[in-house]
Parts: sequence; structure tokens; C-alpha cells
Amino acid sequence: MPMKTSAGILQGANYDFTMQIPRVYHQSLIHEAIANYNSNTGGDILTQYFSDQYLHAWLYESNQQETQELSIQLASSAIVALFNLDGYTVLHTHRQEQLEIVQDSYYLLSLQPNIHKLELPAGPHRFLFLFLSPAIQSLVNEESIPAPYSQPPSGLLTINSREQLMGLYQRELDGDIWRLKRQVMLLDILFRTLGEAGVRYRREDMAVYHRDYQTLNMVKSYIAENIDKKLSIQHLATRFGIQPTQLRRGYYKLYHQHLCDYVRDLRLDKARKLLTNTGLPVQEIAWEVGYESAAGFSRVFAHYYQHPPMDIRRI
Repeated sequence: MPMKTSAGILQGANYDFTMQIPRVYHQSLIHEAIANYNSNTGGDILTQYFSDQYLHAWLYESNQQETQELSIQLASSAIVALFNLDGYTVLHTHRQEQLEIVQDSYYLLSLQPNIHKLELPAGPHRFLFLFLSPAIQSLVNEESIPAPYSQPPSGLLTINSREQLMGLYQRELDGDIWRLKRQVMLLDILFRTLGEAGVRYRREDMAVYHRDYQTLNMVKSYIAENIDKKLSIQHLATRFGIQPTQLRRGYYKLYHQHLCDYVRDLRLDKARKLLTNTGLPVQEIAWEVGYESAAGFSRVFAHYYQHPPMDIRRI
């Protein structure tokens, strides 16, 4: 059924939603990405999402007939690299200040949830949000990336970086080979951008940085290898001989992500791949990723990806 809102992290009123992509946008589709299309009388937006263990990406391409304002909906604070490939936009912060986002530029932002808006003037737009995963975010000295109401690190895209980003639209590769190449390409762009912006990294040995590093690292690896099993905080704490509160707080301090969110992210990413690459029934996929019921799995999946599982399979 149509939703009167746009999809993904950008939310706007009175948009009709569909997963049927108009032919004019077919050349803009990226292999291994979840895509959908939203339109209203003021314009349209093509939304694409893809992720790996290092980065979560939202790519937007739009053609606006009139100025529209979209809110940035985030569940938690995040460090984001914003690349503007086409058009001009304005980011409004919760302090009512403005950050002009010019074409062929990048901005490194520390965003808090649900307090920013992106203004899209009339005309074409194309921009990419790269969210640093907790694994990378834990390496970055966050004090070197201020909130957007302070002037954030920014700069113009080099020709090489722009060409690499436009390489997302390649047609030659797909599957595991493409996912690996895309991961390497985006990490190269990201670290080059961080270097150009003067972002600093943590110098501490992680084993010294947190007293429970070894235990927390083992917990993280165990979860990744046993995503289909029971993974409650209490179960993991008992298995690894650590207090539940100590596990919960220590994991967040070290990896900048709640442990339950890490478990959910891994489960849903594996489920998405199973939906895309296999013909397994939804119930079996739910079991494969640790959910006891298809209904519970479908509810969480639809909230996370903005689509029910069977819609992903029909893409």
C-alpha cells in the first residue's frame, strides 16, 4: 500500500511509495542495492540502500519541481560522510542554522537523531550518505568531527573521488565480486576524505583502551558466527563470565553501538541476503537468523528496511 512519506533516512510528507522504478531511473540503479521510488506533486526521489560491516550507505537521486524540505530521521547519533554529486541543498540544524551543501563537495557530520532537515530546491539532485559503522567510528577521534552547527570538515571532491563514486553505477560486476569491489572503493574514498579533512584517529592500543577489550572482542566474534542462536545479553554475559551491565556498557563504549543493535543489524543483513539469493520461505529465513516466528521477524525487518521481506525478494 502507498505510504504518505518518503523512504529511508529522509522523510517527507505526501509522497506515494512504490518499488516499481520508472524506466527513466533504470540507469541509476546500483547492483546489490535495495531501491524504491517516491513521488508527489513537487517532485520525485529514487532511494537506494546498501551496507557491509564497515559502511551503511543511502544514495538519493531526485528531480524536484519545487523546493521541498525533508527531515533526517536517525535512530541514534552517527558520524556521516555526505557527498553531494549533483545539485545544491541546504542542511538546517536544530539550532536553526544553515549549512550550504554545494555540488561536487563532501561534508563530515556528527548528527544527532531527528533534529535536522534537508532542503531540496527545484532541480536535479544526487547525494550519498555514508554512515561509519561502529568498527570504523571507534577508530576516529570524534572531537575532530564537530556537529554541523559548527563548521564541519568539508572540501571539494577530487576528480578521482567523483569518478570512483560514479563507478557505483557500473554494469559489469555483481554478486560477491561487486560487493567486495564496492567495499574497497568506498573505504578508499572515505579514508582519503578523512585524510583531506584532517580527521584524527585514536592512538591508543584498543587492548589498553578498554579493560574488557579481549572479552568484548570474543563476544563480537561469537555473535557473528552464531547469529541463529539465542543471543540475549544475559546469555552472552553468562557464557563469557561478565556482568550483563558491564557487557552492555563496555560494548557501547568500545564499539559506539548498542549490543542489541549489533545483533539485529547482523541478523537482518543476513536475512536480506537470503531473501535476495535463495528461495527459502520467510519462516525458514526467520529461523536461520535467530527469530522464533515469521511474524516477529517480518515486523522488525519491515521497520528496519522500510519494506516487508517479500517486497525485497520481488526487487
